[in-house]
Amino acid sequence: MAPPPASPAPVDSEQELLLQAPLPHERVVYWGSGSPQAWRVLIALEEKRVPYRGVCVSFASGVLKSPFFRALNPRMRVPVLVEPVESAVSDASASPAAAASASSGGAAAAAAEVAAIAQGISHLLALAQERVVVTESAAILEFLERKFPHAPSLPAALPLFALAQSRMHEANELLSVVGDLVVYLRRFPRDARNAGVVASKWAAVDAELGFWERQLAGKRFLVAADAPFLCDFILFTNVAYAVRCGLRLDGLYPRLAVFYARLCARASVDATWPPHWRTSPGSRVLTKCGDCQDKAQCECVSEQELPPAAPRCGGLADE
Repeated sequence: MAPPPASPAPVDSEQELLLQAPLPHERVVYWGSGSPQAWRVLIALEEKRVPYRGVCVSFASGVLKSPFFRALNPRMRVPVLVEPVESAVSDASASPAAAASASSGGAAAAAAEVAAIAQGISHLLALAQERVVVTESAAILEFLERKFPHAPSLPAALPLFALAQSRMHEANELLSVVGDLVVYLRRFPRDARNAGVVASKWAAVDAELGFWERQLAGKRFLVAADAPFLCDFILFTNVAYAVRCGLRLDGLYPRLAVFYARLCARASVDATWPPHWRTSPGSRVLTKCGDCQDKAQCECVSEQELPPAAPRCGGLADE
Protein backbone atom coordinates (compact mmCIF):
# COMPACT_ATOMS: atom_id res chain seq x y z
CA MET A 1 0.00 0.00 0.00
CA ALA A 2 1.11 3.55 -0.61
CA PRO A 3 2.54 5.17 2.50
CA PRO A 4 0.33 7.63 4.37
CA PRO A 5 1.12 11.32 3.86
CA ALA A 6 4.64 11.76 5.16
CA SER A 7 4.71 15.39 6.29
CA PRO A 8 5.14 15.38 10.10
CA ALA A 9 3.75 18.91 10.29
CA PRO A 10 2.04 21.22 7.80
CA VAL A 11 4.41 23.20 5.60
CA ASP A 12 4.15 26.78 6.82
CA SER A 13 6.92 28.61 4.98
CA GLU A 14 7.77 29.21 1.36
CA GLN A 15 11.31 27.93 1.94
CA GLU A 16 10.01 24.59 3.20
CA LEU A 17 7.58 24.44 0.30
CA LEU A 18 10.47 24.90 -2.11
CA LEU A 19 12.56 22.28 -0.34
CA GLN A 20 9.74 19.80 -0.82
CA ALA A 21 9.25 20.61 -4.50
CA PRO A 22 8.48 17.55 -6.66
CA LEU A 23 11.50 15.83 -8.14
CA PRO A 24 11.11 14.55 -11.70
CA HIS A 25 10.45 10.96 -10.64
CA GLU A 26 7.95 11.81 -7.89
CA ARG A 27 4.18 11.84 -7.72
CA VAL A 28 3.28 14.52 -5.19
CA VAL A 29 -0.07 15.47 -3.71
CA TYR A 30 -0.48 18.84 -2.04
CA TRP A 31 -3.21 18.62 0.57
CA GLY A 32 -4.46 20.26 3.74
CA SER A 33 -5.48 18.57 6.97
CA GLY A 34 -9.26 18.59 7.36
CA SER A 35 -10.06 19.49 3.76
CA PRO A 36 -12.71 17.02 2.53
CA GLN A 37 -11.72 17.74 -1.07
CA ALA A 38 -8.09 16.83 -0.43
CA TRP A 39 -8.88 13.91 1.85
CA ARG A 40 -10.87 12.04 -0.79
CA VAL A 41 -7.89 12.19 -3.18
CA LEU A 42 -5.62 10.62 -0.54
CA ILE A 43 -8.21 7.91 0.11
CA ALA A 44 -8.40 7.12 -3.61
CA LEU A 45 -4.61 6.80 -3.86
CA GLU A 46 -4.56 4.48 -0.85
CA GLU A 47 -7.39 2.36 -2.24
CA LYS A 48 -5.50 1.94 -5.52
CA ARG A 49 -2.15 1.44 -3.75
CA VAL A 50 -0.56 4.09 -5.92
CA PRO A 51 2.78 5.39 -4.55
CA TYR A 52 2.89 9.10 -3.82
CA ARG A 53 4.45 11.68 -1.53
CA GLY A 54 2.09 13.91 0.40
CA VAL A 55 2.89 17.53 1.19
CA CYS A 56 0.53 18.88 3.81
CA VAL A 57 0.31 22.67 3.67
CA SER A 58 -0.78 25.03 6.41
CA PHE A 59 -3.88 27.00 5.49
CA ALA A 60 -3.12 29.76 7.97
CA SER A 61 0.49 30.35 6.91
CA GLY A 62 -0.16 31.94 3.54
CA VAL A 63 2.00 29.46 1.60
CA LEU A 64 -0.87 28.82 -0.80
CA LYS A 65 -0.38 32.40 -2.00
CA SER A 66 3.36 31.96 -2.58
CA PRO A 67 4.72 32.28 -6.14
CA PHE A 68 5.71 28.61 -6.14
CA PHE A 69 2.26 27.33 -5.25
CA ARG A 70 0.50 29.84 -7.48
CA ALA A 71 2.55 28.43 -10.36
CA LEU A 72 1.03 25.04 -9.55
CA ASN A 73 -2.50 26.30 -9.01
CA PRO A 74 -3.39 29.94 -9.67
CA ARG A 75 -6.56 29.44 -7.62
CA MET A 76 -4.33 28.91 -4.57
CA ARG A 77 -6.12 25.89 -3.10
CA VAL A 78 -5.66 22.19 -2.52
CA PRO A 79 -5.65 19.44 -3.61
CA VAL A 80 -3.06 19.52 -6.38
CA LEU A 81 -1.64 16.38 -7.98
CA VAL A 82 1.77 16.60 -9.67
CA GLU A 83 2.56 13.54 -11.75
CA PRO A 84 6.13 12.30 -12.34
CA VAL A 85 7.92 12.98 -15.59
CA GLU A 86 7.62 9.71 -17.48
CA SER A 87 11.19 9.82 -18.77
CA ALA A 88 12.52 10.43 -15.26
CA VAL A 89 10.86 7.52 -13.48
CA SER A 90 13.58 5.08 -14.49
CA ASP A 91 16.26 7.52 -13.27
CA ALA A 92 14.79 7.90 -9.78
CA SER A 93 17.84 6.46 -8.05
CA ALA A 94 19.97 9.37 -9.21
CA SER A 95 17.60 12.11 -8.05
CA PRO A 96 18.13 12.51 -4.27
CA ALA A 97 21.69 13.82 -4.65
CA ALA A 98 21.04 16.85 -2.48
CA ALA A 99 20.02 14.66 0.45
CA ALA A 100 23.27 12.69 0.21
CA SER A 101 25.48 15.77 0.09
CA ALA A 102 23.63 17.29 3.07
CA SER A 103 25.05 14.63 5.38
CA SER A 104 28.68 15.58 4.78
CA GLY A 105 28.83 18.55 7.15
CA GLY A 106 27.40 21.93 8.03
CA ALA A 107 28.74 23.87 5.06
CA ALA A 108 27.79 21.12 2.66
CA ALA A 109 24.33 20.92 4.20
CA ALA A 110 23.79 24.64 3.74
CA ALA A 111 24.95 24.42 0.14
CA ALA A 112 22.70 21.44 -0.44
CA GLU A 113 19.75 23.37 0.96
CA VAL A 114 20.34 26.25 -1.43
CA ALA A 115 20.79 23.81 -4.28
CA ALA A 116 17.58 22.03 -3.36
CA ILE A 117 15.63 25.28 -3.43
CA ALA A 118 17.08 26.17 -6.81
CA GLN A 119 16.38 22.65 -8.00
CA GLY A 120 12.78 22.89 -6.90
CA ILE A 121 12.24 26.10 -8.83
CA SER A 122 14.03 24.81 -11.92
CA HIS A 123 12.03 21.57 -11.89
CA LEU A 124 8.80 23.46 -11.73
CA LEU A 125 9.71 25.83 -14.55
CA ALA A 126 11.73 23.58 -16.85
CA LEU A 127 9.43 20.58 -16.57
CA ALA A 128 6.13 22.42 -16.64
CA GLN A 129 5.46 21.24 -20.18
CA GLU A 130 6.57 17.67 -19.49
CA ARG A 131 4.59 16.68 -16.42
CA VAL A 132 0.92 16.58 -15.62
CA VAL A 133 -0.46 18.88 -12.93
CA VAL A 134 -4.09 18.29 -11.99
CA THR A 135 -6.17 20.59 -9.80
CA GLU A 136 -9.71 20.24 -8.40
CA SER A 137 -10.57 17.07 -6.53
CA ALA A 138 -13.12 15.70 -9.02
CA ALA A 139 -10.66 16.13 -11.88
CA ILE A 140 -7.90 14.41 -9.89
CA LEU A 141 -10.15 11.49 -8.99
CA GLU A 142 -11.23 10.93 -12.58
CA PHE A 143 -7.63 11.26 -13.79
CA LEU A 144 -6.47 8.63 -11.31
CA GLU A 145 -9.30 6.33 -12.34
CA ARG A 146 -8.28 6.57 -15.98
CA LYS A 147 -4.55 6.20 -15.36
CA PHE A 148 -4.87 3.43 -12.76
CA PRO A 149 -7.91 1.33 -13.74
CA HIS A 150 -6.90 -1.47 -11.36
CA ALA A 151 -8.93 -1.53 -8.14
CA PRO A 152 -11.63 0.41 -10.00
CA SER A 153 -13.40 3.17 -8.13
CA LEU A 154 -16.16 3.47 -10.72
CA PRO A 155 -18.44 0.67 -11.97
CA ALA A 156 -17.92 -0.79 -15.43
CA ALA A 157 -21.60 -1.29 -16.30
CA LEU A 158 -22.87 1.87 -17.98
CA PRO A 159 -26.14 2.21 -15.99
CA LEU A 160 -24.25 1.89 -12.69
CA PHE A 161 -21.52 4.20 -13.98
CA ALA A 162 -24.15 6.84 -14.70
CA LEU A 163 -25.60 6.48 -11.21
CA ALA A 164 -22.16 6.60 -9.58
CA GLN A 165 -21.21 9.73 -11.53
CA SER A 166 -24.45 11.44 -10.55
CA ARG A 167 -23.97 10.62 -6.88
CA MET A 168 -20.31 11.60 -7.03
CA HIS A 169 -21.03 15.12 -8.22
CA GLU A 170 -24.16 15.77 -6.18
CA ALA A 171 -22.52 14.59 -2.94
CA ASN A 172 -20.89 18.01 -2.67
CA GLU A 173 -24.32 19.56 -2.15
CA LEU A 174 -24.03 18.31 1.42
CA LEU A 175 -20.70 20.04 1.95
CA SER A 176 -22.12 23.24 0.49
CA VAL A 177 -25.10 23.49 2.85
CA VAL A 178 -23.14 22.28 5.88
CA GLY A 179 -20.38 24.80 5.18
CA ASP A 180 -22.91 27.59 4.79
CA LEU A 181 -24.48 26.80 8.17
CA VAL A 182 -21.15 26.33 9.95
CA VAL A 183 -19.81 29.66 8.68
CA TYR A 184 -22.93 31.47 9.86
CA LEU A 185 -22.98 29.85 13.31
CA ARG A 186 -19.28 30.57 13.84
CA ARG A 187 -19.52 34.13 12.60
CA PHE A 188 -22.39 35.19 14.84
CA PRO A 189 -22.72 34.49 18.57
CA ARG A 190 -25.99 32.91 19.67
CA ASP A 191 -27.60 36.19 20.78
CA ALA A 192 -26.78 37.89 17.46
CA ARG A 193 -28.24 35.25 15.15
CA ASN A 194 -31.37 35.69 13.10
CA ALA A 195 -33.65 32.81 14.08
CA GLY A 196 -35.24 32.70 10.64
CA VAL A 197 -31.87 32.49 8.92
CA VAL A 198 -30.70 29.73 11.27
CA ALA A 199 -33.91 27.77 10.72
CA SER A 200 -33.61 28.10 6.95
CA LYS A 201 -30.01 26.96 6.89
CA TRP A 202 -30.72 24.05 9.23
CA ALA A 203 -33.66 23.04 7.04
CA ALA A 204 -31.33 22.88 4.04
CA VAL A 205 -28.89 20.69 5.97
CA ASP A 206 -31.63 18.41 7.26
CA ALA A 207 -33.12 18.07 3.77
CA GLU A 208 -29.76 17.12 2.30
CA LEU A 209 -28.99 14.63 5.06
CA GLY A 210 -32.45 13.19 4.60
CA PHE A 211 -31.81 12.75 0.89
CA TRP A 212 -28.67 10.70 1.53
CA GLU A 213 -30.39 8.78 4.31
CA ARG A 214 -32.96 7.67 1.73
CA GLN A 215 -30.30 6.76 -0.83
CA LEU A 216 -28.86 4.26 1.64
CA ALA A 217 -32.14 2.45 2.28
CA GLY A 218 -31.38 -1.27 2.12
CA LYS A 219 -27.81 -0.60 0.93
CA ARG A 220 -24.31 -0.86 2.34
CA PHE A 221 -23.00 1.68 -0.17
CA LEU A 222 -24.55 4.14 -2.61
CA VAL A 223 -24.20 2.05 -5.79
CA ALA A 224 -22.56 -1.34 -5.32
CA ALA A 225 -23.65 -3.90 -2.76
CA ASP A 226 -20.19 -4.96 -1.65
CA ALA A 227 -17.69 -2.16 -2.35
CA PRO A 228 -17.50 1.63 -2.17
CA PHE A 229 -16.90 3.80 -5.21
CA LEU A 230 -15.71 7.39 -5.53
CA CYS A 231 -19.20 8.68 -4.76
CA ASP A 232 -19.06 6.90 -1.40
CA PHE A 233 -15.71 8.42 -0.49
CA ILE A 234 -16.90 11.90 -1.44
CA LEU A 235 -20.05 11.54 0.62
CA PHE A 236 -18.06 10.10 3.51
CA THR A 237 -15.54 12.96 3.66
CA ASN A 238 -18.39 15.48 3.63
CA VAL A 239 -20.24 13.64 6.39
CA ALA A 240 -17.01 13.35 8.38
CA TYR A 241 -16.53 17.11 8.19
CA ALA A 242 -20.05 17.61 9.55
CA VAL A 243 -19.36 15.10 12.34
CA ARG A 244 -16.17 16.98 13.18
CA CYS A 245 -18.33 20.10 13.55
CA GLY A 246 -20.55 18.29 16.04
CA LEU A 247 -23.25 16.66 13.89
CA ARG A 248 -24.77 13.64 15.63
CA LEU A 249 -25.77 10.84 13.31
CA ASP A 250 -26.98 8.29 15.85
CA GLY A 251 -30.72 8.40 16.36
CA LEU A 252 -31.18 11.11 13.75
CA TYR A 253 -29.73 9.54 10.59
CA PRO A 254 -29.22 5.84 11.40
CA ARG A 255 -28.31 4.72 7.88
CA LEU A 256 -25.76 7.48 7.51
CA ALA A 257 -24.40 6.53 10.93
CA VAL A 258 -23.81 2.94 9.80
CA PHE A 259 -22.37 4.13 6.47
CA TYR A 260 -20.01 6.49 8.28
CA ALA A 261 -18.87 3.74 10.64
CA ARG A 262 -18.34 1.33 7.75
CA LEU A 263 -16.10 3.78 5.89
CA CYS A 264 -14.24 4.75 9.08
CA ALA A 265 -13.18 1.12 9.40
CA ARG A 266 -11.38 1.06 6.04
CA ALA A 267 -7.58 1.08 6.13
CA SER A 268 -7.43 3.82 3.50
CA VAL A 269 -9.49 6.13 5.70
CA ASP A 270 -7.50 5.43 8.86
CA ALA A 271 -4.19 5.96 7.02
CA THR A 272 -5.29 9.38 5.77
CA TRP A 273 -7.32 10.59 8.75
CA PRO A 274 -6.67 14.35 9.11
CA PRO A 275 -3.73 14.57 11.52
CA HIS A 276 -5.00 17.53 13.50
CA TRP A 277 -8.34 15.81 14.06
CA ARG A 278 -6.48 13.27 16.18
CA THR A 279 -4.89 15.87 18.43
CA SER A 280 -7.15 18.94 18.47
CA PRO A 281 -10.76 19.36 19.57
CA GLY A 282 -13.74 19.44 17.29
CA SER A 283 -16.73 21.66 17.98
CA ARG A 284 -20.39 21.35 18.91
CA VAL A 285 -21.57 23.96 16.46
CA LEU A 286 -23.76 21.39 14.64
CA THR A 287 -24.73 19.32 17.67
CA LYS A 288 -28.44 18.63 18.09
CA CYS A 289 -29.81 15.91 20.32
CA GLY A 290 -32.80 13.73 19.50
CA ASP A 291 -35.13 15.85 21.64
CA CYS A 292 -34.26 18.97 19.64
CA GLN A 293 -34.14 17.52 16.15
CA ASP A 294 -37.21 19.52 15.08
CA LYS A 295 -35.80 22.80 16.36
CA ALA A 296 -33.56 25.21 14.47
CA GLN A 297 -30.83 24.66 17.05
CA CYS A 298 -30.32 22.47 20.07
CA GLU A 299 -30.91 24.11 23.44
CA CYS A 300 -29.61 21.16 25.46
CA VAL A 301 -25.91 21.35 24.63
CA SER A 302 -23.41 24.15 24.47
CA GLU A 303 -21.21 24.94 21.50
CA GLN A 304 -18.03 24.26 23.45
CA GLU A 305 -15.16 22.37 21.94
CA LEU A 306 -15.06 18.61 21.86
CA PRO A 307 -11.94 16.71 22.96
CA PRO A 308 -9.63 15.40 20.24
CA ALA A 309 -10.37 11.94 18.95
CA ALA A 310 -9.03 9.29 16.62
CA PRO A 311 -11.34 7.92 13.92
CA ARG A 312 -14.57 6.72 15.45
CA CYS A 313 -16.46 3.78 14.01
CA GLY A 314 -19.69 4.20 15.92
CA GLY A 315 -21.21 6.92 13.76
CA LEU A 316 -21.07 9.46 16.56
CA ALA A 317 -19.63 12.92 16.80
CA ASP A 318 -16.08 13.30 18.13
CA GLU A 319 -16.79 13.06 21.84
